[in-house]
Amino acid sequence: MRSLLIKNLSLFLIYTVAILVCSMPLFYFIMKYFYAEDLDELIEYRSYDFIKDHLSIFTISEIEYWNHFNEDMQILPMDQSCPLDKVVQRPFYNAAEGFEVDYRVYYTKIKIENQPYILMSRIAMIEPKDLLQTLVFQYGILFIILIIAFTIIQRVISQKLWRPFYKSLGKIENFNLEQGIVPEFEKTDTIEFARLNENLDKLIKNNLKTYVQQKEFIENASHELQTPLAVFQSQLDLLLQDTDLTESQVKVVQSLYTVSSRLRRLNKNLLLLAKIDNYQFKETQEIDFNQVLKTQLSYLKDLAEDYGITVLIDSKNPLHVTANKTLLESLINNLVVNAISHNKNNGSISIEVKDRTFLISNTGEKTPLDKDKVFRRFSRTSEKKKGNGLGLSITYQICKLHGWKIEYEYPDEGLHRFIVRFD
Repeated sequence: MRSLLIKNLSLFLIYTVAILVCSMPLFYFIMKYFYAEDLDELIEYRSYDFIKDHLSIFTISEIEYWNHFNEDMQILPMDQSCPLDKVVQRPFYNAAEGFEVDYRVYYTKIKIENQPYILMSRIAMIEPKDLLQTLVFQYGILFIILIIAFTIIQRVISQKLWRPFYKSLGKIENFNLEQGIVPEFEKTDTIEFARLNENLDKLIKNNLKTYVQQKEFIENASHELQTPLAVFQSQLDLLLQDTDLTESQVKVVQSLYTVSSRLRRLNKNLLLLAKIDNYQFKETQEIDFNQVLKTQLSYLKDLAEDYGITVLIDSKNPLHVTANKTLLESLINNLVVNAISHNKNNGSISIEVKDRTFLISNTGEKTPLDKDKVFRRFSRTSEKKKGNGLGLSITYQICKLHGWKIEYEYPDEGLHRFIVRFD
């Protein structure tokens, strides 16, 4: 990929070179025309000068002597076929070149001792190939100078003209919707950039307003749902303790209890996301990652054993991170639970801590996950598995809040790996 400035400069140079090359024949004919015109003026001046200064004292006996020493200004016998008082182009033998060359020739009628004669004045022209070489040399130097000058001028002008655009682009690149700060675009007197900044400002404000409303809705809805869900589950607990319930009624209550538990987990995760988005976990401390990992795994050991899943741990390398302990526990818990939930019966989980990196791999489906969706909210990695699709999204937001990086890999068939880099 190339920048707009480079593309603009490249196209400008290409078209400039094409125009200069195509115009070269025109320059050649123009140069040839003005060159011939200058020669015409010179030979006419020489003829008039001879007539003015020498003709009055010239004698017929001097003609032969004159012609011998003045090759380009000859006195010829009267010839009615000569085109008088105008410049023509004719070939003559040139002793210096050894072959015929084109001359610009001017004939005018004169009288010497009352006898009519013709004064011929001529100048040899530069050969076309020599004229062309001269043009190419001069044109080449001019061509190089113009290209260098155009490149510098175009670059300077483009940088100056496009500066408001790049400033606006920089503001957008540094814009973070979650921080809620609308960037202030610099004023510009360029109509197009002013319109761009105006529309960007409107777009960002509308998106920010929508985002804030969405966050407030999720947070308020989650808070409002807490009490009804708690009441609902407590009533189900009471119903399950009723000894008069039939077997079918117990099944219905247990089904409702399962749904209630899922709703409570969903509500809890939504509240956690809302708190992360609102930067409510500001307290951080130096934490021994391996100790927290060991504690969390002790809670999840029974869950893995229920599915016959083998957990292999390599945490010999010490790792200390600066983090919010609650969020760090949530990160480990979500990744381990995800590895268990999306594993296969009698599968395995490999956990490794090394080089300020936390790796967790699990066996599972023999198809890779979509990297574009794996950390998206409410995006399930598999429709066959239960879950609300928020676990990996919460993990991603925790990493983002702490400045860590999380990646998903599919190194081998049926093996899924998540990597957290504590950089």
